[in-house]
Amino acid sequence: MTVIKPLTPNLRKEIIDGINAQRIELDTCQNTAYVSIQKISFETVEKLIRGLPDGYPIPLLPGDGCAGRC
Repeated sequence: MTVIKPLTPNLRKEIIDGINAQRIELDTCQNTAYVSIQKISFETVEKLIRGLPDGYPIPLLPGDGCAGRC
């Protein structure tokens, strides 16, 4: 079940921390086209999240790393 949460500075930080953790994991991989595409995708998503205003409704699914808030 999807839950809508407002984008707060804390939630923004959690999302960006998750993106950074996935980037670090990708850094252990051989630099293939697939890895490059994912890194570019992470950059784009991070720019989007940073550009959204506080309070923007963010859909979260249980298991999305919402730490029991869903």
